[in-house]
Amino acid sequence: MDFGLFKAGAFIVLIIVYLAVRKFFKKLADFTENMGTTDSQEEELILLKSKVTVLEEQLKHKP
Repeated sequence: MDFGLFKAGAFIVLIIVYLAVRKFFKKLADFTENMGTTDSQEEELILLKSKVTVLEEQLKHKP
C-alpha cells in the first residue's frame, strides 16, 4: 500500500472523527442548556414577553 494513500485515508478518518465528536458535544451542550431552564424562568420569560407586547401596543396608540 502506498504511504501517500495511507496518509490520505488517515486524514479522511480524522475528519469523520472530528465531525462526530463535534456533533456529540453540540447535542450535549443543547441537553445541558435545556436542563438549566426551570419552570420559573419560563414563566418569567412569558411574563416579560407579554409586557413587551403591551408596551409595543401603547407605543402604537401614542399620538
